[in-house]
Amino acid sequence: MRKFFLLMLAFLFLSAKAQSKDEALPLPDSLAERLQQNRKADEARAEALDKAIMFYVDENRVLDAQLYIRELESLSEELKENYWNALSLYYKSLCAYSNYDFSEFLSLINESLQMTEMQRDTKRTRLLTTRIYLAKSAFCLHINRFAECNEYIERGVKLAEDNSFSQLKNKLLNNYGLLLMRMEKYEEAIIQFKALNPYDVERTGVLLNIAVTFDQLEQYDSVFFYIDSLIHYAQANSESSIVRGNLNKAYGVKAACYMELERWDDAIHCLSLSSEMLEGYEDKNLLAIHNLHLARAYFGKGEYEKSLSAIQESRALSRATQNIENEWLAVKFESDILENMKDYAREVENLRYFIALSDTINNREKLEKIQEQKYQQEALMIEQQYQLQQQTSRQRQQNIIIWASVIVIVSILIAILIMLNRKRLAAELELRNREITAKSIGKMQSNEMLNDAIGKLSEMEKHPEKNILPGVIRDLKMLIDADTKKDFDLHFIQMHPDFYERLLADFPKLTQNELRLCAFVKSNLNIKEIAAINGISAESVKTARKRLRKSLNLTGEDITLLEFLSKY
Repeated sequence: MRKFFLLMLAFLFLSAKAQSKDEALPLPDSLAERLQQNRKADEARAEALDKAIMFYVDENRVLDAQLYIRELESLSEELKENYWNALSLYYKSLCAYSNYDFSEFLSLINESLQMTEMQRDTKRTRLLTTRIYLAKSAFCLHINRFAECNEYIERGVKLAEDNSFSQLKNKLLNNYGLLLMRMEKYEEAIIQFKALNPYDVERTGVLLNIAVTFDQLEQYDSVFFYIDSLIHYAQANSESSIVRGNLNKAYGVKAACYMELERWDDAIHCLSLSSEMLEGYEDKNLLAIHNLHLARAYFGKGEYEKSLSAIQESRALSRATQNIENEWLAVKFESDILENMKDYAREVENLRYFIALSDTINNREKLEKIQEQKYQQEALMIEQQYQLQQQTSRQRQQNIIIWASVIVIVSILIAILIMLNRKRLAAELELRNREITAKSIGKMQSNEMLNDAIGKLSEMEKHPEKNILPGVIRDLKMLIDADTKKDFDLHFIQMHPDFYERLLADFPKLTQNELRLCAFVKSNLNIKEIAAINGISAESVKTARKRLRKSLNLTGEDITLLEFLSKY
């Protein structure tokens, strides 16, 4: 019997959405005025629409906001702003969820998430991502995909903590408490619910969740404590439709507990309070469940006529809404009432109808199970397609980054090569200039010596008695030697452009001949080769080397001239 009433209680909870569909909820004056002030198709209008839609979302009345959602969708296309497009997709997915169109919900919510992740990382995109994680966690909880539900909750909580989205964090953690309940971890669920710090409107929902969890543990004193706390709070804050809905559920939970304890008068009293709240609502499913509870209370008290009247009212309401599950519950309980009234003829007739309903429900359950499996596969396929799209998108981004990096590296290498080539060309140009300059100076000096020799030969032609031929020969030999030295100097400077400067920096008193001898030694020329180039004897070269060692302060024999000069 306990499971029977828990099932009825579940129907009562599920009927809360339908309750909100009877009459559209008007916007608060501040939000209506903001929409009036921002009529131009711009960002300000989009933000005003977002605030209006969020009001209905917070009140669990998102279907009342469909007109604003459609306008936001149209406006996002005009603004050509992907954020608003992603946001409108998110709101459309919530409408699909409220209409139990879960395939459409999953398709829209994944598209919204994918579009959001591709945008620049800002606080508003992080806020939208957190909202999406909250919706996906609720969806996964609904279809019993607990591991994925927990994953989305963890992602959402991290984003909420990093960005101080306190209300969203509470909602995510509340979903985690519900997840623990579904996994029958009731003690952990209670700890989770108690750790929450909900804002005012959500407080009644948390108290109700704690009470229902204690009810699963059959700890009725705790149930009554939290239900009474909820009632006390709700009576002082009854303006919110969410609070009123939770208050109505609280009376139903309390009545069910009283019936478990066989406190029938207390149960009837709670149901009468609930009945007062239901006045003005036209939700026949909700009224049918209420009458089921009332019939059970009167039955327990022994007032079978009142119980039969309530259950027949429940049957009529269920048949009017074609809710076969509610009608099945009512017919089954009506048979129990007729049995206690000893009206066996009506009971037999009722049982026949009950069997027919059972067969219908069984056939429907089979079809629903097949459809549910098909839906599960479809949902899984959509999720896998989304994951594949995400992976492809990430791979594409990685490829772009890799190619961009390659382009940057190649560009840097090309720039370095160009710079090095420019330096090489500049060095070659400088070397060519020095070479041309040296050759020009050498040419000028050679021309001077040749002109001098020609002058002396002309003088000898005029005065043959003067024997100046040996001097002319000597000058020509000097000219040849000078050219040889100049060629050597030119090539040496090309190979060692900074040699003389570095050497003179350490030994500024070196003579020109000593500098040239250093160059000969650094070029690894032996004594005979140096003597031939300078036109002197080998002994003279040996003497010059000794003097050079003294000028370079090389007194010992532990290092040779070549080893010393290799440092320059």
